[in-house]
Amino acid sequence: MEFFKISCFNIPSPLLMFPVQEENKVCLFSLTNKREYELKVDLEKIQNWRFVGSSHGWLVILNEKADPILLNIFSGICHQLPGKETFPHIDSMHEVENEVFEIHYKSWNYSVTHSSETLRQLSVVKAVLSSDPSCDANCTVIVMYYVLGTSKLAFCRLGDSRWTGFGGEIQSYYDVVCKDNMLYALGGGPSIEVWDFHESTPTRKIVIQAPCPQELKEAHQIYPSDLYSSQWYLVFSSCEMFLVVRYIGEFVRYDGEVVYEGDTLTNYFIFPYRTIKFHVYKLDFDQKIWLPVESLDDRALFVGGNHSVSLSVKEHPGCNANSIYFTDDYWDRMNEHDSYGGHDMGIFKLGDGRIEQLFYYELYIWKHLLNLYSFIHSFII
Repeated sequence: MEFFKISCFNIPSPLLMFPVQEENKVCLFSLTNKREYELKVDLEKIQNWRFVGSSHGWLVILNEKADPILLNIFSGICHQLPGKETFPHIDSMHEVENEVFEIHYKSWNYSVTHSSETLRQLSVVKAVLSSDPSCDANCTVIVMYYVLGTSKLAFCRLGDSRWTGFGGEIQSYYDVVCKDNMLYALGGGPSIEVWDFHESTPTRKIVIQAPCPQELKEAHQIYPSDLYSSQWYLVFSSCEMFLVVRYIGEFVRYDGEVVYEGDTLTNYFIFPYRTIKFHVYKLDFDQKIWLPVESLDDRALFVGGNHSVSLSVKEHPGCNANSIYFTDDYWDRMNEHDSYGGHDMGIFKLGDGRIEQLFYYELYIWKHLLNLYSFIHSFII
């Protein structure tokens, strides 16, 4: 089952995948050599897909019927993952008409009916891989999935027929990253659960609970919830662990001022939402405290719908040091309106707080293509 592929393997990563609507194509943009590489794909065939993760050069996709697929865009190899009806919170699911499903959830005493489009929005939040399936037959796919407004965890291995739920005391998970077959799951607090995936059944090894940084506690004074939202990411850099907090203005004027939705007394165009600031913290494993980070030195962080990664600029020339590359993963806002989404991406310079746009904001109108924007860092190139 080959959906699309790229013929050239000698492409320096990291890569940004993006659509070019006028030319009906999908491209990879190398952040190292600043070149575009075209993927062989018809946009009309994939416009109803939802991309929910990129990890180790592979993509996790929800297809037109909202079933998960694991795809390598370089080789064209595709693995069908367990169906949407096998997620832990679903008791039964039946297709009552074309791409319309009747679902009975385990926690509810009645059935609901959802379209495939709704299921794509309400199922998987994010997906990561424990390793590269090209090199590891025991690769595990871990997903964060929605349950009644919270994010829970499930996993499968290639060939499994069902998703298996797991989790600890964290009520809702914010991000997940894998390193050496260990899963680090971020929750509120912030707190981190560490899960060992070396065996067939994951076991929770430790829970890292460090006091919330004072700066983060007081952030609501600078970024009030009626004007801003926030996203939390967990990023590994060698032996260091970073907590990256992203602040997003809900409505932002073209000049960068965050305004209320009803503020029409301006001649400036208002964006529906836009990233304004990042704060970064590093975990001191000995003292169990989060320390504010002033500089990332030669590192560049990549966050969004992708598996969060940290790269050395010395090893990846062309990337900006002491910077955070980000794509648009504000799914709640994207799902609420047909006319925007996918526009909020750029490069945040930690040194002076400036944001450099990767592309012009005209791209935000491509609602149906928004989930194509994703960073891909392949370890097989």
